Amino acid sequence: LPIYRTMAAPRVAIIGGGVSGGTCALELLRQLPHLAVTVFDQGRTLGGRAAHRRVALDGEYLTPQAPEAPAAFDHGCQFFRADTPQFRTEILPEWLERGWAAEWSGQMAALGPNASFFGAPLQPPFYVGVGGMSALPAGILAEAARLGALVRSGTRVSRTKQREDGIWRLFGTSGQAALHDTPEAVARRTQVDGIELGEFDAVVVTDASASRPSWHRASAGLPEEVGRIINQRARVALFTALVAFKAPLAIPHVGLAVADSPLWFAARSSSKPGVVADHDCWTLVCTPEYAAEEIQRVPMQDPETGAFIAQDPQYLREGPSATMLSAFQAALKTHNLLEELPETVYVGGQRWGSAFPAPLGTSSLVTIGEVDYSNQAQVPLAPEDPGVQQVEENSVDFFAADEIRLYYAGDFVSKNTPGLEAAALSARSTARHLAGVLRA
Repeated sequence: LPIYRTMAAPRVAIIGGGVSGGTCALELLRQLPHLAVTVFDQGRTLGGRAAHRRVALDGEYLTPQAPEAPAAFDHGCQFFRADTPQFRTEILPEWLERGWAAEWSGQMAALGPNASFFGAPLQPPFYVGVGGMSALPAGILAEAARLGALVRSGTRVSRTKQREDGIWRLFGTSGQAALHDTPEAVARRTQVDGIELGEFDAVVVTDASASRPSWHRASAGLPEEVGRIINQRARVALFTALVAFKAPLAIPHVGLAVADSPLWFAARSSSKPGVVADHDCWTLVCTPEYAAEEIQRVPMQDPETGAFIAQDPQYLREGPSATMLSAFQAALKTHNLLEELPETVYVGGQRWGSAFPAPLGTSSLVTIGEVDYSNQAQVPLAPEDPGVQQVEENSVDFFAADEIRLYYAGDFVSKNTPGLEAAALSARSTARHLAGVLRA
């Protein structure tokens, strides 16, 4: 049903229920407790790129509340860092104290010269959500809800329209039509404008894909001039393979960075704090180079009809995931860690068309469907000197169109090293700026 609030309190819509959306919502309510904040998230569960998946061996998705999970994976962001003084001293301590996050420790290794993934293995510490990466944004959003936020999960904003009086009207859909892997024919059965989701005085977008043109499943129908500003940043696409083995791998490692391979990083998801699964579960992350080649070969948009091509589980399992599993086997054997992998009991996958922004200054790019993607074998994603301020103190790390009260928060508009840390800092800055606008 439509959500309407009284005009007594400014109404703010946040599109995206990941770390950026949660951080923005929580900071807004701490700055202005009387606000009416609504968070819309289109996924099966909250989290965005900080995603966690629990599955039965037949591929059935299990809820976070399910008592047992044969397999569990962080299938998006694998961990985050704490390199800037602001994040390390002002945000991270609360996350650790509340039990939303914890350090992920254990033996890691580089398989090949200069192999590195967000600073792993040589630049710890590395942090994760407790019980899976999605537990972090879920915890943040639960605290925001305690302060009054309304969190609408499984709801996709598909169109935004501003009235002459400045009020934003949001439209969208929910259920299967909101999900990234629902066949397009099913998704198109909803109304063109969808269900009216409510009227708002300001809108904060935290999902980069929401800025894409209308053909994209995650598009929120933003004004074209705003979409162009966000989309001018080159992107990194990634595929992740989710593999559960019948027997534990006979190696001590929890993470492996790989060089000279389609595989970039292998993470033992079942080794992370609070993650419980019946099997030894690994998430394999491909290189940006492989992902760019793959989405050129198998595009996200139908070249003839222009329709969005949803993720296909069989293609992911038999294509990118099979490639990464073979590369994992080859890397372990080449570096004398394991001669042969155990039998697999589950293989799945995920396509991330906008995994994170390419670092500023990236020159190795390929244009696919009017979007620039990094096609480097590996991308530098950790500062040479962790702990030192990376950008000038007063640098703006968000997009603001105050005249129409439309904002974008996230690492796609930040000069910090791409990743969860930059996204959280951007979201907090956006919230503080918007609070100042609303106070005026």
